[in-house]
Amino acid sequence: MDKTTITAYAASGSGFLVGLSTNEKLAMLSAVVAIGTFIVNWIYKHLHYRLALKAANLKAERKT
Repeated sequence: MDKTTITAYAASGSGFLVGLSTNEKLAMLSAVVAIGTFIVNWIYKHLHYRLALKAANLKAERKT
Protein backbone atom coordinates (compact mmCIF):
# COMPACT_ATOMS: atom_id res chain seq x y z
CA MET A 1 0.00 0.00 0.00
CA ASP A 2 1.20 3.46 -0.72
CA LYS A 3 1.15 6.36 1.71
CA THR A 4 -1.97 7.98 0.27
CA THR A 5 -4.02 4.81 0.73
CA ILE A 6 -2.84 4.42 4.32
CA THR A 7 -3.60 8.08 5.00
CA ALA A 8 -7.10 7.74 3.51
CA TYR A 9 -7.86 4.68 5.66
CA ALA A 10 -6.49 6.39 8.78
CA ALA A 11 -8.56 9.52 8.14
CA SER A 12 -11.68 7.46 7.54
CA GLY A 13 -11.17 5.40 10.70
CA SER A 14 -10.41 8.39 12.87
CA GLY A 15 -13.40 10.27 11.44
CA PHE A 16 -15.62 7.34 12.35
CA LEU A 17 -14.25 7.21 15.91
CA VAL A 18 -14.61 10.96 16.40
CA GLY A 19 -18.28 10.73 15.41
CA LEU A 20 -19.06 8.18 18.12
CA SER A 21 -20.22 9.15 21.58
CA THR A 22 -18.32 8.06 24.65
CA ASN A 23 -20.94 5.42 25.46
CA GLU A 24 -20.67 3.96 21.97
CA LYS A 25 -16.87 3.84 22.22
CA LEU A 26 -17.07 2.08 25.58
CA ALA A 27 -19.63 -0.39 24.22
CA MET A 28 -17.32 -1.22 21.31
CA LEU A 29 -14.37 -1.57 23.67
CA SER A 30 -16.38 -3.87 25.93
CA ALA A 31 -17.32 -6.05 22.97
CA VAL A 32 -13.67 -6.27 21.88
CA VAL A 33 -12.58 -7.21 25.42
CA ALA A 34 -15.32 -9.85 25.65
CA ILE A 35 -14.31 -11.41 22.33
CA GLY A 36 -10.65 -11.31 23.34
CA THR A 37 -11.45 -12.99 26.65
CA PHE A 38 -13.38 -15.71 24.84
CA ILE A 39 -10.46 -16.37 22.49
CA VAL A 40 -7.88 -16.48 25.29
CA ASN A 41 -10.08 -18.83 27.35
CA TRP A 42 -10.61 -21.10 24.36
CA ILE A 43 -6.86 -21.29 23.71
CA TYR A 44 -6.05 -22.13 27.32
CA LYS A 45 -8.86 -24.72 27.54
CA HIS A 46 -7.47 -26.34 24.39
CA LEU A 47 -3.97 -26.42 25.87
CA HIS A 48 -5.33 -27.81 29.14
CA TYR A 49 -7.17 -30.54 27.24
CA ARG A 50 -3.99 -31.51 25.38
CA LEU A 51 -2.01 -31.68 28.64
CA ALA A 52 -4.73 -33.74 30.35
CA LEU A 53 -4.82 -36.13 27.38
CA LYS A 54 -1.04 -36.47 27.48
CA ALA A 55 -1.15 -37.14 31.24
CA ALA A 56 -3.86 -39.77 30.77
CA ASN A 57 -1.80 -41.48 28.07
CA LEU A 58 1.28 -41.51 30.29
CA LYS A 59 -0.76 -42.94 33.17
CA ALA A 60 -2.16 -45.66 30.90
CA GLU A 61 1.32 -46.55 29.66
CA ARG A 62 2.60 -46.96 33.23
CA LYS A 63 -0.15 -49.45 34.06
CA THR A 64 0.74 -51.74 31.15
